[in-house]
Amino acid sequence: MKSLSLFRCLCFVALMGFGVTAQAQQWYHVELVVFELLNPSDNEQSPIFTLQDPAPLRVGMANKAIQPADNKNLGNIAQRLRNSAGYRVVTHQSWQQAVGNRNTAQAVAIESDRVKGQVRFHIATYLHANLDLWLQDGMQSVESDSFHTLHQPRLVEMRRIRSKQVHYFDHPRFGAILQLIPVSTPDQVLSNMTGPETYSLPAEGEATTAE
Repeated sequence: MKSLSLFRCLCFVALMGFGVTAQAQQWYHVELVVFELLNPSDNEQSPIFTLQDPAPLRVGMANKAIQPADNKNLGNIAQRLRNSAGYRVVTHQSWQQAVGNRNTAQAVAIESDRVKGQVRFHIATYLHANLDLWLQDGMQSVESDSFHTLHQPRLVEMRRIRSKQVHYFDHPRFGAILQLIPVSTPDQVLSNMTGPETYSLPAEGEATTAE
């Protein structure tokens, strides 16, 4: 009888562990719009900063952590910015990725002609976004054999966010608009996290109840 109870406890723990793993690997459709203010009120020179290590993931990659995506949920917002005389859209990018806890979070590189940097997401009870972007404004830089620093407008912010909501990140010279939408992830994705890449892709834009 004791053996049966122990077996049931072990099964319960195993199921709980699987549930945590599944939740920790929730997939999201990510969309990012970065725009420049054409008539900024702050014209002060930006401080020098050192470039961070290269991000392991890039938009356009296709692997178990990130997948390309084409649909544009923020298309109307981006178009309104383009139609305005005070703003210029410098990049509009979309992708889908698995988001886990803070210790396993991987940065995604953001690269375009005018803006570079990286974004990182993690779940710690709630969803969090960490943005580190800089606007390439004449590319004033200082280089040596041991470091590479930039003197560019830089937006650095980490905050708690809610999925499906549109979030605005502010800077005197440029801004970023971000939205994460949960997408359904086939069970095969989770079961093949350490196996061959033979799983199906998450359905684009199909919302789940995940936060």
